[in-house]
Amino acid sequence: MCGISGVLNFGEEDLNFTRFKSSVNVISHRGPDDEGFAVFNTFKKLSEEKYSDDSAVKKGSNILSENNSIYNLGLGFRRLSILDLSVNGHQPFFNEEKNICVIFNGEIYNYIEIRKELRAIGYSFKTGTDTEVILYSYMEWGDECLSRFNGMWGIAIYDMRIDKLFCSRDRFGVKPFYFYLSEDKFVFASEIKSIIEYLKGDRSFTVQVNDGIAYDYFINNYTDHSSASFFENIVQLKPSHFISISGKNFKTGKYFELKVNEEFGKYEKENFIKLRDDFGELYRDSVRLRLRSDVSIGTCLSGGLDSSSVVSVINKFITGEKDFNRSQTGDRQKTFSAVYDDETIDERKFIEQIVKATNCSSHYVFPDKADFSGDIDAFVYQLDEPIAGTSPYAQWNVMKLARKNNVTVLLDGQGADESLGGYEVYFGFLYSNMISEGKYAGMISELSKNFSKGAEIILRGLKYYRKMRDISSDKTAAHFNPDFLKENKDRNQLDFRTKNNLNKKLYEDLSQFILPSLLRFEDRNSMKFSIESRTPFLDYRIIQFLFETEAVYKIHNGWSKWILRNAMDKELPENIVWRRDKKDSRHRKENG
Repeated sequence: MCGISGVLNFGEEDLNFTRFKSSVNVISHRGPDDEGFAVFNTFKKLSEEKYSDDSAVKKGSNILSENNSIYNLGLGFRRLSILDLSVNGHQPFFNEEKNICVIFNGEIYNYIEIRKELRAIGYSFKTGTDTEVILYSYMEWGDECLSRFNGMWGIAIYDMRIDKLFCSRDRFGVKPFYFYLSEDKFVFASEIKSIIEYLKGDRSFTVQVNDGIAYDYFINNYTDHSSASFFENIVQLKPSHFISISGKNFKTGKYFELKVNEEFGKYEKENFIKLRDDFGELYRDSVRLRLRSDVSIGTCLSGGLDSSSVVSVINKFITGEKDFNRSQTGDRQKTFSAVYDDETIDERKFIEQIVKATNCSSHYVFPDKADFSGDIDAFVYQLDEPIAGTSPYAQWNVMKLARKNNVTVLLDGQGADESLGGYEVYFGFLYSNMISEGKYAGMISELSKNFSKGAEIILRGLKYYRKMRDISSDKTAAHFNPDFLKENKDRNQLDFRTKNNLNKKLYEDLSQFILPSLLRFEDRNSMKFSIESRTPFLDYRIIQFLFETEAVYKIHNGWSKWILRNAMDKELPENIVWRRDKKDSRHRKENG
């Protein structure tokens, strides 16, 4: 996990290295262990590596040094050491011929398997890093190498042989990649603040608010739902996308397409048992891959089903597998939780059941007792863009606690709700999906299993869509400039989303309306404290599997997350698996 940044001037104009170095160091929290820079003349195929006086790595000499050379491309890097902690992991990383260079933020979890495949082809490796695997994968398979990676990433590769800058972002946007594009330059980075730090020295650049995105935030309550950011002309590279630049030829494309099964389906018990078992195997393997590390590993534990599942699977590895490497987890897993004195929101009674069942070493933090007023400036600055509430501050404190306990990698349950059907609002989409397909008897049966909650959801949904049809009637509209509302009123169509297909709704929330915001919070909060967060539920194999699965298996018998609950039924305490929600301790198991 690291921070990356780059500047490409399309003309033969020298980049401002002082400004560039400053822009990279603005995100030093993402990589406190090392820094590195490489600059290139894309017209004459000259390159030079640069190191600052306080760099953790000294190589002694430049690749090529010429007086008065123009360097129009710069790649910068801040390192958080996770794999191969030696100087071999230094970036920018070059091949032996010094004509291909890579900078990389993230982790390729299956790097060991890919490295084995590349060795069989004839490649030899000098490091234990996944960065070297990325470089040789690109050399062997070109742009198609992305399809082989199981991980999270923001990658930039400069291929001097064909003068191509190739950038990409992981399939679901776990890791960030922002960029600014104008007629004369391309600037990218892991965080918006890095781009602004470089551009603020340009007379042609001014920091401006994107009015459309501001409207979506204030009126529609959306963030991170678009490739556009709150800053005019600074955008995100969409998940599953790449950028290829040769000369002034800028091209972007999609390398991965998630196929959504729009069929509701018919529930068959034998088929479900196979789905449950296949999912369980995939999930255990996903966790196993995300335990590869040369630094200490811990787990976020909220007391809910998702994080408890992560903790339980890791505990099985620690206690049940003789060949499992316990050097980074220890014999007792470390867990980190946000708790409260207010019993209505406190989860300790559930957290402590998991702690007792797994014999893990638990650590608690009380966000409501933290110094929010003292943290607020740093908190807001770190997140780059506005948020819908202060709930991410709890996560901020959990990350801070983990850093105090010398943990560098944290696993958590992010992504399960949007792929398995965890939010209560999904019941409403289940019912409408069944009605649209004429499954009235099935809908009545489902509704009867959870009648009070189902009726509440339906009424709330009707009220919500009625409100969205006439935003001008909302009392808050009086607080906004009428011209602002008028100019952006067409953006209200964002709210008329899928109403009668559960799987399509899950896809919308996974790709646009919910998960992207949660991933931004997680990335910024963890990186503030130089921690790498890993999300096993977002393994692309699991997401593909779940979206190929018919909707009837997602919510069943009045229960959300039907697949996960049954997969973990024998692994977790019953009142963890069969909780109605995270504030309801009642539990009831019904086989279906």
